[in-house]
Amino acid sequence: MSNIQEQINILVEVQGVELEIHQADRLVNALNNESAALDRSIAEREIRVSSEKAALDDLKKTYRDLESESKINAGMIVKSNEKLRAVKTNKEYQSILKEIDEIRKKNSGIEDRMLEQLEAIESAEAAVKAKEMELASFVQSYQEKKEAFAAKEKRERQAVESLNEKKARISANVDPSLITVMDDVKKKVRGLAVVPVQQAICMGCHMNIPAQLFNELQRFDELRFCPHCHRIIYWKERE
Repeated sequence: MSNIQEQINILVEVQGVELEIHQADRLVNALNNESAALDRSIAEREIRVSSEKAALDDLKKTYRDLESESKINAGMIVKSNEKLRAVKTNKEYQSILKEIDEIRKKNSGIEDRMLEQLEAIESAEAAVKAKEMELASFVQSYQEKKEAFAAKEKRERQAVESLNEKKARISANVDPSLITVMDDVKKKVRGLAVVPVQQAICMGCHMNIPAQLFNELQRFDELRFCPHCHRIIYWKERE
């Protein structure tokens, strides 16, 4: 096997390891994205529960305000009844009775609203309880998934570390200038930098290369490039 052929074989091997690293990095990023999506989901659920609780608190506050107003009105009725015992004219008596009647009517409306608030509070409490149970269930699932994502990410990061070490070992056996050439080509083509040629067809761009270049490739005497996509090319027998 010629020296250039050996060097190309090493470049292909390095490229293969780089692909594995890229795939592992993509998986790590995907795991991070899924983990972030989980975080957003649980935050949204917590906000919904907080919103439900805030709405319940508002209902309870409104009920307390109505209850306080009702007690004030009840006190006013008691005082008006006491005034009745002290009146001396029929006109004053009728006036106080009218006043008591208006307060009672007002209180009746307040009591109706209090009943409506109690129903709303009961419904809101049920909604809050359901949301809290749903959140608790989701939190348990969330924690399990987060732990699974963390474990997978750790494995993938270890794999990337191992692959980088493998790449360094393999790269040590190739001319550094060839690694530089491969990196430059990779940046330009944004994909595989080293590809085989089979039956005079570049496997990178799938275009036919000139017959003379195809014959020269089989000599493995120097690095050659596809005239169409400018990738590094090498001859490979059809399997």
